[in-house]
Parts: sequence; structure tokens; C-alpha cells
Amino acid sequence: MKGVVIDTSVLFYGKDLPDGFEWIITPGVVRELNKEGMGERLEFLMATKLRVLDASKKALMKVDEEAEKTGDSRRLSPTDKELLAVALELRYELMTDDYSMQNLARMLGVPCRGSEQKGITQVFEWQAKCRGCGKIFPADVKVCDICGSETKSKRKR
Repeated sequence: MKGVVIDTSVLFYGKDLPDGFEWIITPGVVRELNKEGMGERLEFLMATKLRVLDASKKALMKVDEEAEKTGDSRRLSPTDKELLAVALELRYELMTDDYSMQNLARMLGVPCRGSEQKGITQVFEWQAKCRGCGKIFPADVKVCDICGSETKSKRKR
């Protein structure tokens, strides 16, 4: 049986999960759905179709390393990283409409597809640019060391 690791948004928007796949979520997805008051739907899905899995530390480290390289690290939540790590570990497809997750999945060799939106067409790398003086930094820098202004994410050209 082939499996699919699914992002919170897939469940949040009530997407039906077809039979014939193993559907995987992480504890972070459970927390996000409970926080949004979707506990009943989650209980039903967990009783019928979903399995909750934790990512290994090794897979999480690999995701963090690659996210630093591409500059996606500041764009991804801990739950996003959990999902990517589980998909990487199991070699399952990732279903998400989050372009940063799709970007990193592609770099990790994890197959992915969108749920409601078309998936990415190319991979991006990110950098940080100072809002004040315009200096360019690695993607994880949040404050300029020259003028003290905040940085914003910018696609590398």
C-alpha cells in the first residue's frame, strides 16, 4: 500500500481522503487541528483513515540542514518540518499547498503534490535583504548588522 503524508490544510478544508492509501499526519497536525476546533473531525478520521507518526531525529536533522541551504528554514513551521521528515523517512508522497514545503520536498527528493492548488514549477533558493540599507544576507539573518533594520526574504536570482 502506498502512503501519503498530508498537511493540516488538506484536512482543514474538508478534502475527502480516497481509499487505497495509507494517510499519515504528525503530532503537530493534531495540535493545529485541535487548536482550530476540529477535534471531532480528527477523531473520526483517526478512527477510520489516519495514522499519526513522529519523525525521527535523523530525518528532522536532514530537513533542517536542507532548509538552511535553500533558505526555506525561516518560512517553515515545526509542523511543516515534521511532515517533510516523515515523508522523507517513509518515502511517501507529501500533499500540501504550501510552496515552501513543496520547494524543500523537491530538494529532498520527496514526491509532492498540491491539494487545491497547482504545485510548484521550479525550485527557489532564498536570501535575506535588509529593509533599510539593502544589504544581502544568508536567509536565516533577521536583523541587519549594518543598520539594525529587519530583513525580508527575497528569492535568489
